[in-house]
Amino acid sequence: MAFITKPLALMTGAIAVVGANSMVLAPISAAVAQDLGTEPAEVLQAAAAYGGMTALSALLLAPRADRIGPGPALMQALVLLLISLLVSTLAPGKWLLIAAQSIGGLGAGIAIPAIYGLAPELGPEGEEKRSMGLMLSGWTLALVAGVAGAGFVAEWVGWRAVYGLLLVFMTALYLALSRADLRVRRLGSASSPLTALRVPGIGRGLASAGLLMLGFYGTFAFIGVHVADDLGRGTDAAGLLILSYGTGFGISTFLDRYLDRLPQVTAGAISFAGLLLVYLGFSTVAPHYGLLLALALLWGITQHLGLNFVVSRLAGLEASQRGAILGLNSSITYLAVLGGALSFRLPYEAGGIAWCNLISAACLTLALVECLAPRRVAI
Repeated sequence: MAFITKPLALMTGAIAVVGANSMVLAPISAAVAQDLGTEPAEVLQAAAAYGGMTALSALLLAPRADRIGPGPALMQALVLLLISLLVSTLAPGKWLLIAAQSIGGLGAGIAIPAIYGLAPELGPEGEEKRSMGLMLSGWTLALVAGVAGAGFVAEWVGWRAVYGLLLVFMTALYLALSRADLRVRRLGSASSPLTALRVPGIGRGLASAGLLMLGFYGTFAFIGVHVADDLGRGTDAAGLLILSYGTGFGISTFLDRYLDRLPQVTAGAISFAGLLLVYLGFSTVAPHYGLLLALALLWGITQHLGLNFVVSRLAGLEASQRGAILGLNSSITYLAVLGGALSFRLPYEAGGIAWCNLISAACLTLALVECLAPRRVAI
């Protein structure tokens, strides 16, 4: 894989560390609450603060990358994340933890769009989609570290060690990136969410991204609850399901080169159709854990391909507005996290995970129709 440059490999590591930081609080919330003398629901306010500030930062601050360059923007974002991790590690109470996570959200809202913008620029020309796919594989590492690794470390060493380890990894990443060449082939101009919203094709691109992520988070939010409540299995079974998904997400990196040879619309249609079939399959085999486990692998593969399509599509709309455009994408993603947890709750309570799966399938049906519908501008 000669196309993997050192800066591109660092982008994969960056999304792994930044992504893991966004996931670790949920699986260790009980341990944090016990240590701080509060309830897990109170601790999860910090996770909500992180998500909310990430969405706001991605909307308002990410466009700075078009003016100063995504490399400098990423380095500034990492400083905020380092401060957040240091304060989180030492936080004596709930409110300081919430404040620390809010600072982390500000940093993540800048960092994730900057990483997405850098990945296609730091790989060889003509290999932009493969470069994007490699970077996205960092989410697999984030998922394993954030869901499985954090719980293990918190159990045996304590929850503060989780943030302490992330602080060490983030520091190492910062030092490595400070020595790397993060210059891009072209710089943008001053941008904002309003200027990005005037880019031709942005509305349909964001709608496609929103449908993909809402479908994902709607099922993801409740599949662990289904395994515990409906199948009567423990958290280890839910963790194995997530691990199967993460494995598929990582494996899919090797398929990017083949989809690169296809027209972008065809690649998107294959991804969305595959995800649609996976969600329909989930709704059918929901009572059978073994079949869920097998389908989770396919879920990871098709979700990776779909995410690569929507991010590459948005990144290619207008290079000079890339920071603002990818900031809008991150805002849409974090709104989908909230929307999936809230809007799928009643369907889950009424009809179980199968109803959630069917709604996710409906989201992917709309995404597939949009992908195949005629358009006036190139995507």
